Amino acid sequence: MKRNHISKSVVGLAFILGSLSMSACSSEGDKTAGHESTAAAESTSEAGNPQFSDEKVKEVYVHYIHVKNALVNSDAKEAQQGAAALQTALTDAGSSQGADIAGKIASEAKIDVQRTEFSLLTAEVEKTVKASKLSSGKIFKQYCPMAHGGDGAYWLASESDIKNPYYGDEMLECGEVKEEIK
Repeated sequence: MKRNHISKSVVGLAFILGSLSMSACSSEGDKTAGHESTAAAESTSEAGNPQFSDEKVKEVYVHYIHVKNALVNSDAKEAQQGAAALQTALTDAGSSQGADIAGKIASEAKIDVQRTEFSLLTAEVEKTVKASKLSSGKIFKQYCPMAHGGDGAYWLASESDIKNPYYGDEMLECGEVKEEIK
């Protein structure tokens, strides 16, 4: 009887803590909800595929988005395939550090490890993208404060709508746009 009561207490506490984590992200999303819809309306003509003057950087970005979308969908195998292509594209674009990180994701079958490496990969891809000029469109730098145990993490997207690669369906809309790269 006593063990059953303790089990119920632990389950209840876990539920409360989980709800608090979700509400922290939800309230963050609530603060940016107006901004996101405004940004989406403003970027309708530019959303989708940002265009680059450098073909190698375009390849990097296309494969990066492939990896991001695979992580959003919690598809570790697809993330591996996208990361393998991204590794080649980053090598061709001269980012050996980015290529090394993409290689780690390509060789890793566990999605949680892929997601940890993805934040490092994002920083390298961002450097590559910012060093090149966009000929049209925008890239949205997005941020989830809950990623990596509350340390937070960034990712790049072609749209202002939040699709969180660090949690997938678990907290798909957790995050906000922090910067527009033009």
